[in-house]
Amino acid sequence: MRKLFRLLFLLVIVGAYLHYVQGWDFARVRREPIVTYFFPEDASATSTPIGQRGVGTHWETVKPMPSPRSEFGAAVVGGTIYVVGGIDGYFRTLSSAMAYDIGADAWREIPRLPQAIHHPAVTSDGKKVYVIGGLTGLASRPTDDVFAFDPEKNAWEQLGRMNDFRGAAAAAALDGRVYIMGGMTTAGPDNSMEYYDPSRSGWNGLKSMPSARMHLAAAAAGGKIFALGGRRGSVAKNFGTAEAYDPKAEEWQTLPEMAMPRSGHAAAGRDGLVYVFGGESKDGTIAGVEVLDAKKGTWSASVPPMLSPRHGLAAVAWKDRLYVIGGGRRSGFSVSDLNEVLIIGK
Repeated sequence: MRKLFRLLFLLVIVGAYLHYVQGWDFARVRREPIVTYFFPEDASATSTPIGQRGVGTHWETVKPMPSPRSEFGAAVVGGTIYVVGGIDGYFRTLSSAMAYDIGADAWREIPRLPQAIHHPAVTSDGKKVYVIGGLTGLASRPTDDVFAFDPEKNAWEQLGRMNDFRGAAAAAALDGRVYIMGGMTTAGPDNSMEYYDPSRSGWNGLKSMPSARMHLAAAAAGGKIFALGGRRGSVAKNFGTAEAYDPKAEEWQTLPEMAMPRSGHAAAGRDGLVYVFGGESKDGTIAGVEVLDAKKGTWSASVPPMLSPRHGLAAVAWKDRLYVIGGGRRSGFSVSDLNEVLIIGK
C-alpha cells in the first residue's frame, strides 16, 4: 500500500510538472488536431488545418526550438533569427544560443553567450545581435553586462557596460542606435533610458520614460521607439501604458493605453505598425494581439489571436512575417518550444 501511495504521489508530481512547467494539456489528447486561424480579405474569421497555407493574415506553425525556454530574447539579422539565454524546464539559467534559418526552416546551435542570463533585452541593428543586461540565477540579480554577436565572425564580444544594472528591461534599435529602457534595477522598477552608438561605443543617458516599469516590451516603428505595458511587482499591477520616444525631438509622448494591461509580452515593429503579442495577467496567459499605428497613435485588434497563449516569449519581424517564439503557456514559471508565425496578408 505504501509503495502504491508513493507511486501515485510521484505521478502527481510528474503530472503537475508537465502541466504547469512544460505546458502539457492532457485534455487535448482526445481533441481534434490544432487548427490555424486566419483572416481572409473580408476579415471574417475562419480556420484551416495546419499545413494548409491560408489566404490573408493568418497564423502558421514552423519548426519548434530544439529545447523549450522562456524569459529569453531574440532578434533577426538577414534571414536568421537568433535566440539567446532564458530559463529551461529545469529552472536553469541558460547561456546557450540558437539560430533559426527562416528559409530552410531549420535550427542550429551557435557559440554560447559568455554569461548565463535570463530576462535579457535583445535587439539588432541589422548587423549584430545585442544582448543587454538581464537577470542572473534564481536570485534574479540585475547585471550591466552587454554582449554583441557578429554573425559573420560567428563570435561574441563584450561591449561597454551600461550606466546601471538592469534586467526585465526592453530594447529596440533605430537608425544605427541601440536603446534600452525601464526594467528592474537594484533600486526596483526603473524608468531611465540610455542608448549605445556602435560607431562611437559607450552608453549615453536620455530623457526617462514617464512611467517606471519592468517586464515591458519595446519596438521601433515610424521613426520612434515605443515602450509598452509592463508592471511593478506582481501581475496584479500590470500596465496598459503606451509611450513613444522621438529621438529627433528627444521627447516622450503618452499614447492611449492597450485594451489589455499585460507584462511578460513581446512586441515587434513592421511597416509603420507595432504588434504586441501575449503576456500574462492575473487571469493567466494572454493570446490576444494588439496593433498600434505608429503614425496615428491608435490601437486595433486587426489580427487573430495567437495559437497558443504565452508569456516570457520573443517576437521578431521579417518581411511579411512576425515570428513568435517560446515562452510559457502557464503564468509564472513555465516553458515551451513553440515557433509560430503570423503571416500578414495583402
